[in-house]
Amino acid sequence: MPSPEFIAVPARSLRPVVAWQRHRRIGIVVALAMLLIGIPLALLLVKSSYNAEAVFQVSPSYQKTMSADKDLELQSNSQYREFVNHLSRSLLRYDVLERALTALSAKGINPMLPSENTRKCIERLQRTIYVIAIPDTYMVRAGMHSDKKKNLHDIINAVVDSFLETTRLEQIYGSGQRGHILSERATVVRQEIIAMELQRAELASFLSLTTFGEATTNPFDVILAQAREKLAQASLERSRAQATLVAFEHQKEVPATSGRSVLEMRLQDNGLQAMRNEIIKRNEELTRIVSGLQDGHPARKPALDEMVDLNTRLQRSESDFDKSTLGNTRSRFVATLEQTRQIEKELSEHVSQLQDQASQFSSKFREAMRFSSEIKMREQELAEMRTRTNYLDTESSAFGFTRLITPALPAITPQGIGKIKVLLGLLFASMALMLLIPLAMDFLDKRVITVGDAEKAMRIPCAAWLVNHCDAATGILMREQLRRLSSMLRRNQARGARNVYSFTSVKVGGGTTSTILELARTLVELGSRTLVINADSLTSTSALESDALGLTDVMLGKITAQAAITSQRHFDMQINVVPYGLSTDSGIKRLNVFKSALETWREQFDMVLIDLPPLLPSADAELLIDVIGQVFLVVEAEVMTKADVVRARVQLERMDPDALGLIVNRVPVESGGESIRTQLVETITGGSFSNFMDRSHWSLRWVLLRLRLQQWRQRLRR
Repeated sequence: MPSPEFIAVPARSLRPVVAWQRHRRIGIVVALAMLLIGIPLALLLVKSSYNAEAVFQVSPSYQKTMSADKDLELQSNSQYREFVNHLSRSLLRYDVLERALTALSAKGINPMLPSENTRKCIERLQRTIYVIAIPDTYMVRAGMHSDKKKNLHDIINAVVDSFLETTRLEQIYGSGQRGHILSERATVVRQEIIAMELQRAELASFLSLTTFGEATTNPFDVILAQAREKLAQASLERSRAQATLVAFEHQKEVPATSGRSVLEMRLQDNGLQAMRNEIIKRNEELTRIVSGLQDGHPARKPALDEMVDLNTRLQRSESDFDKSTLGNTRSRFVATLEQTRQIEKELSEHVSQLQDQASQFSSKFREAMRFSSEIKMREQELAEMRTRTNYLDTESSAFGFTRLITPALPAITPQGIGKIKVLLGLLFASMALMLLIPLAMDFLDKRVITVGDAEKAMRIPCAAWLVNHCDAATGILMREQLRRLSSMLRRNQARGARNVYSFTSVKVGGGTTSTILELARTLVELGSRTLVINADSLTSTSALESDALGLTDVMLGKITAQAAITSQRHFDMQINVVPYGLSTDSGIKRLNVFKSALETWREQFDMVLIDLPPLLPSADAELLIDVIGQVFLVVEAEVMTKADVVRARVQLERMDPDALGLIVNRVPVESGGESIRTQLVETITGGSFSNFMDRSHWSLRWVLLRLRLQQWRQRLRR
């Protein structure tokens, strides 16, 4: 978006300088108040103090007397720091300080104040004694500040000694009581061992053993196994004898596995065999006799009868033999069965007896083994208790984790920042507040203060800025600035640019009308035919307000553009003005008529300056800017906020006019810094600023301050 040529020498100054110039009174008042309050407090409260300090070491491993112990070594830095913090807190424990007071009382030293008892004194020491670990070392400082140096080092040494003694006692907590308990327990364990050894000796005598070990075998196990084997064999023999008897009774014959059969015994019997031979021999003779005789022969029948009698006698003899043999054989089988049964019974009783003896042996042996195990456990426990007792007796006096490095020395020289340092610090702090408070107030101020604030909000350079007209000097500077602005407008006209410029403010009361009138007056002085058009439909108390027909009447066709021009006096000069008109209810209408009238006016005059209504609250400003095309946004310093200027910029960006300029109005002199004062002096005097100022800036300030103090004293005297 093109913008008009902007004027040189813009008022860009450092923001801290502007902040100091605008709010220096508040900063000075706050600094003086701080000094008035802080100086008495520093004189009353700040005092030098004496210091006594002792240093002790915290080892990361337990320093034993006999040997090192890895279990009592702090394994990490965080664990060590926690342990140091624990010891630092332990030094201020109530019991530690109480023992320290007792030790001091024994030396005739009383650290208590007149209004304190023991508890209050301990609580005061807990608040005043400091414990600080020295970085990157194993050492810790313990000390105290006090305004009295008497016995100060004795107090610190007593506290540290009490702490070290307590730490040694608690690092093996209750070593004496624990040793006594271990001794009593050791006596009980020894008595139990003696009783168990006596019982084990009785069992050894009963079992006929001298040692008891896991490899010892039970002697009854072999005998019992043999007896069980014989019992099984006897049971088998009894079953065989019973089966043989049953088979004999059923078959009336001896089994093949039990010896000769009954038939074989009958055939092999000598008496029966002799009788059988005789009978066979006689039967052969009788058969020979009978074979020679006839049936009716008287000798035949006796022979046959004799043969039958012989055979009958043989059969009877064999039958008697068989009966006798079977009876004898059965008796033998029954006797065998009874024998095997008796053997089996006796073996069974023997096995039962052996089992009882083996079970009793095992029970007694296990009991003896249990006694041996218990005796071994108690002997091990007794050895551990003996080791622990020796450890408590030996290591209870070891250095442990803590030891004293440097005792506290007597306090000689007082220490502290001192009253002079506090007063200097207070002075520097008050000076810092004197500088920072104006800067903070200016930072929190959301208004446009300097030209740079407006440029940052609009994102374009400032076309012109006008100083706040508050006295004759600023009036002269303002006229010079108006002449520069007029020169810029005339150059733009000479280069062929349009000679119609509109001016609008962000909100109501931005000083647009007064700026236009002063600019028109300057242009007239320079010889430019200038016309001022009042198109502000929102402001009813404008400096261009008139009872004559004007712009709105031209738009409604009541008068012509030429007839709307009137002459209005501004200070000592007549200016051509087109007033707003009497048709105030109609507002801005008929923009085509306004555009035609604007062409008539711009042909008749060299410069046409249009006073538009404020941009944000009025829509007429947008309508007229679209027709005119060139607009200057007038921002009044110390009135408009940066947020309002940003909103105006966004709205103008949406409208996109042909040319846009920024004018910062009523800029305070102090916002321009030293360059404004130099320009102001050189503009008024026409000479060099260095020749005009015969003394430095601060020297002049000091003279002015003395003059004001003299005036203030004269007023008080009156």
